[in-house]
Amino acid sequence: MPQSERIKELRKHLGMTQVEFGRKIGIVQGHMTGLETGGKTITAKTFKVICATYGVSEEWLKTGKGQMFAKNPAQKVNRIIGMFDELDSVYQDYMLIQLKKLSTLQKKQIPS
Repeated sequence: MPQSERIKELRKHLGMTQVEFGRKIGIVQGHMTGLETGGKTITAKTFKVICATYGVSEEWLKTGKGQMFAKNPAQKVNRIIGMFDELDSVYQDYMLIQLKKLSTLQKKQIPS
């Protein structure tokens, strides 16, 4: 399967339109169409942004080998940071409170 088809497969797997998918990675809908049809070249920067934003395995996106989503914790963190940056400050504050609660809950459940 060509890289262009993997980008389309990823977008559909995430349940997103071209506009939604592209907006998160800084690409307009027309360019997304080109990426999905093979009419536009997928740059190294675009690969990195897609992988960081959506937690996708670079190996899968480039070659089709392995799993679609990365197991690498650093890529998960980058995805979280990207999503966090898109939130208004009020929601960022709420998210920080929720993360602290989750951390506290986890500590109570892990035996010493």
